[in-house]
Amino acid sequence: MGGSYNREQIRAALAETDPACSFYLDLQTGTVLRVPDTEQSDEAEALRAMVMEGYGDRFRYIPGGNPSPGDADVDSWLEAEGLAG
Repeated sequence: MGGSYNREQIRAALAETDPACSFYLDLQTGTVLRVPDTEQSDEAEALRAMVMEGYGDRFRYIPGGNPSPGDADVDSWLEAEGLAG
């Protein structure tokens, strides 16, 4: 299931430490989506609903907190999600 994914965006998401946001890879576009977890706007609610509706099939969660992720970290995450190759 190897697709064309924005590795730089994945690397940046792996490094994120903002507890108010979650990051998801959109398998349809190959880009990373920043989802505000605590924002109460209609747009934020709609974005969260869209991600949760497509979670697993279209969207994959990217855990942050790695202070300096490299290519191997991106590869490991893609592999763990079944997206490598």
